[in-house]
Amino acid sequence: MKKSGIRKLVAIGGLLAFLFTGAAYAAEIRQISIAGAGTAGTFYIMASGFADLFQKHLSIPSIPEVTAGAVENARLLNAGKVEMAVLQLDVMLDALKGGSDTFKDPVKVSSIVPMYPNVVQFIALKNSSIRSIADLKGKKVSVGSPGSGILATNRILLGAMGLSMDDIQPLYLSFVETTDAFRDGQIDAALVNTGTPAPWLVDLETTHDIKLIPFSDADVKKFTTDFPYFVPFTVAKNTYKSLEGDVNTFALWITLAGMDSLPEQLVYDAAKLIFENVDTLKTVHPAAAYILPENAKNITVPFHPGAVKYLKEKGIDVRSK
Repeated sequence: MKKSGIRKLVAIGGLLAFLFTGAAYAAEIRQISIAGAGTAGTFYIMASGFADLFQKHLSIPSIPEVTAGAVENARLLNAGKVEMAVLQLDVMLDALKGGSDTFKDPVKVSSIVPMYPNVVQFIALKNSSIRSIADLKGKKVSVGSPGSGILATNRILLGAMGLSMDDIQPLYLSFVETTDAFRDGQIDAALVNTGTPAPWLVDLETTHDIKLIPFSDADVKKFTTDFPYFVPFTVAKNTYKSLEGDVNTFALWITLAGMDSLPEQLVYDAAKLIFENVDTLKTVHPAAAYILPENAKNITVPFHPGAVKYLKEKGIDVRSK
């Protein structure tokens, strides 16, 4: 047989293999809904990037979902209302364990790919007199919308720093609402954890100079020791045009998670697509540069068997469900 004929047979065989494996889960999965957060945040932007990949390459209708954030995302997964969700590790650990005010029963969820460090950003306008967490007493502070991972993290953060929600005037705002509140003079500061650069902060800088207030080395060490799912992080000066230097803070890893019941082949294909299309995803948001197989070791929760299979092929051993 001529080489051209062999190539055709190989190509047809590859196509049939793809169609066959796709059919193996097409009967179970009619759509992939990915819970993100508000449209101005990195969660939603990255969920949109994943959905585009799945739509184009898995031939399954895929859509990003606007949500309040990580806490609601875990609840949506638990209720079977979405197939995948962007979660931060503290919320996911709480969901897996259960027995808390937020998650009474354990949520059956596992990791698919590591995403990026969600950076704690303590923000005020440039001319603000606020220089430390202690200065927030009595101030109007955006602490995240109800159901968001930001709000859950801020309760921990304030407590670790010797404050509580009772010591400030908390405003439960989304990213877009926080931007508007800064512009209208309705808040003094914001405590958020999100990817850098945060699109809504870049937008705020078009009208107002901002500052990111650094945490001391002692505070960073204490927080990352007491809460080991946080890691030290430095926001580089060139991240935002208003910054005058690098800013010390800490960060919390984010993962794309899915229901435990998702077909193994689907999760394998999804993980493979994401890891092998990072250059495309970086055009969606720069934080995608962190989506590397080796960063799976930063995700201290169990992975779905389909993701474990792909990572093992890359020489990365992670914990399976």
